[in-house]
Amino acid sequence: MTNKASRIVRLATALPLMALAANCFLKYVWWIACYSAWYGIPKLAEQWKLAGSNASFNGWSFIALEAAIIALLFGLISLRSIELSGFFRNGVRLALSLTLTIAGTGAFALALSWFKQGIH
Repeated sequence: MTNKASRIVRLATALPLMALAANCFLKYVWWIACYSAWYGIPKLAEQWKLAGSNASFNGWSFIALEAAIIALLFGLISLRSIELSGFFRNGVRLALSLTLTIAGTGAFALALSWFKQGIH
């Protein structure tokens, strides 16, 4: 596979992962709110325990997806034309990957929240 095709595949993989990570984040926020609201109410003990488990699963899924996206974007970003030491160049690549991941996932989360609110 050529370098250009590899970049397209990485980007085409990163974007749906961002959407999935945004969905996991929104589910995490929902379940943690349910857990907080139901915690300590004896007749809702089963529900708040389930909410805690769901929040934990979605939170860890979000973190794992974000790490995968950062790794994909880190490999996608190339700074060969800039004269920097290897350590500093990789630091800049990591910072750019992290920034793009947070911004992209945030944009997807915003779009998904608008979409999901419009459905109800």
